[in-house]
Amino acid sequence: MTTIVWRDRLAAVNSGLLTALFFLVPTQIAPAYVLSGLMLVFWLIEGRWQQKWQALRGNPVFWVFQAYFWWVVVSLLWTADMRAGWNMVSRYLFFMLAAFYFTVARREHTHRYLLAFAISVMLCEALASYNWLHLNHYPQWPDGLRADKEALETGPFVDRILFGPVVAFAGYVGAWQATRIRGRERTVWGLSVIGAIAVLSFSASRVGMVSFCLMMALLTFQMLAHRRGLASMAAGLALLCCAVGLYALGDPHTKDRVGQVFSESGQLDTAINESIPHRYKMVVNTLHIIAEHPWLGVGAGDFVPEYKAINDQRSPAWIAVRNPHNQLLFNLATTGIVGGLLLLAIWIAPPWLTRRWPDDGLRPLRIGLPVFYFFICLSESYIWRSNTGLMFMLFSALLYGPGPMALSSKSTGPT
Repeated sequence: MTTIVWRDRLAAVNSGLLTALFFLVPTQIAPAYVLSGLMLVFWLIEGRWQQKWQALRGNPVFWVFQAYFWWVVVSLLWTADMRAGWNMVSRYLFFMLAAFYFTVARREHTHRYLLAFAISVMLCEALASYNWLHLNHYPQWPDGLRADKEALETGPFVDRILFGPVVAFAGYVGAWQATRIRGRERTVWGLSVIGAIAVLSFSASRVGMVSFCLMMALLTFQMLAHRRGLASMAAGLALLCCAVGLYALGDPHTKDRVGQVFSESGQLDTAINESIPHRYKMVVNTLHIIAEHPWLGVGAGDFVPEYKAINDQRSPAWIAVRNPHNQLLFNLATTGIVGGLLLLAIWIAPPWLTRRWPDDGLRPLRIGLPVFYFFICLSESYIWRSNTGLMFMLFSALLYGPGPMALSSKSTGPT
C-alpha cells in the first residue's frame, strides 16, 4: 500500500467519524469528545502538514474562529479565578479544534453529513413523541428516555433548552433540502420538516418555535431572492403562518409557556424569578458589569462572582446565575468590547468572506447558519452550551472549511 493510499484511507475514516459527530449533535455530548480525540489521532498520523497548512492559511474564516477562541484564553491574564477561567475556555474548545475539523470535512461528503444529522434528529423526535404520548395519554407505557429536567420534559437526551433549537435548525435544513432534491428522497426531507413541526408543538421550547418560524421566513426569502419585493412579502406571510400554525398545534403546556411571554412582560420588576422578568433582570445586571469593565471585561473566569456581587447589590431577591442567557452580553462581560466584536465576526464574517466562492448550492446554508445563531443567542449563550456549540462548529466546518475544493487529493464530486 502506497503512502498516498493509506493517507487517503485515514482521511476517509476521519470523514466517517465527522459524519458520526453530526449524528451525535442532539444526543449526549461525551461521545463527541471521544470521537474528536480519535479523529485528532488519525489526523496527526495522516500528516500532509504542508497541504493542511495551505488550506488553513488561505481560509480567513478559520482565523476569525481562532481569534475568537484565543481572546478568551488571553482574558485569563486578568481573571481572578483561574480554575473557573479554564473551565470557561474548555466551553469553547471546539473553536480551537477547528484546525482539524476544517481540514477533515470533505465537500463530496456533504450529503452524508446532512443525512446523518437529519436521521439522528428524527430518531430523537420519535423518542420525544413517545415521551409526550406516555406523559399525556398512556401512563401505563414503560418509561422512555427523557432528559432529567422537569416533570413534563419530552426531549430524550437533552432538555428543551438545547433540543428545541436543534430541532428547529434541522427543520430548516430539511425544508432547504426538500426544495432542491428530486425523487423519493425529497419526500424523506419533507417528512423531516413535518417531524420538526410536530415536536416543536409540544416541546415547550419557545426559542425553538420562534427560531423555526424565522428560518422558514428566511428560506422563503432565499427561494424568491431574485424578486426582492415579492420575497419580503412572502417571507412575512411565512413567518405569520408558521407562528399561528405552531401555536394552534401546540399542546396546553407549550401554549402556557408562550402565554407567559405576554403575561410576564408587564411584571418585569415584580414577578420575582419568573422566566421573562428573570431574563430581563439578567440583562440589566450584566449591563452594569459591562459598564464597569467595558474594554477588557472581567475575565473568562469571573462572571459568576461579579454577577453575584451586582445581584446582591441591586436585586437580592433574585437568583444569581452563571450566564446571562445572552451570548453577546456574556462575551462583553467576560472579554470586553474586543470579545463582543469577535463574537459578531464569527457570525457576520463567514458568509461575507465566502460570498465569491464558486456556486456549490450551499450558499443559503452559509447565510442561514449565522442568522440562526445570532437570533437564538439573544436568549441563551448557545455558542457556550455543549450540543449547540458542537452543531455550530460542525456546520461551520462543512460550509466554510473545505473551501471551493475539498482537501482530499482525490477530485471532488457533486454535493
